[in-house]
Amino acid sequence: MGTRDYWGKANTVEFFAFVVKAIIIVPGLLFETQWWWLYLFAMATSVMLIWSSTVKTIPTLIWFNLLWIVLSGLALVKNFP
Repeated sequence: MGTRDYWGKANTVEFFAFVVKAIIIVPGLLFETQWWWLYLFAMATSVMLIWSSTVKTIPTLIWFNLLWIVLSGLALVKNFP
């Protein structure tokens, strides 16, 4: 991870996607706080992570991110009456 070669497109996308997910999950679990607009970033990074997973051929991440897109969509719908 410390080398410049490691940070190609796929690994950079993975890093940002997991940071966004952590920013959503950690405050929600610890402080019961939720920022609905972060789910827009989560959906975008999940789509990008699906691309990254197809490049690296990781099918479990593809399914996980499809589920995350659905959950993010439900969270957004919940915040708009």
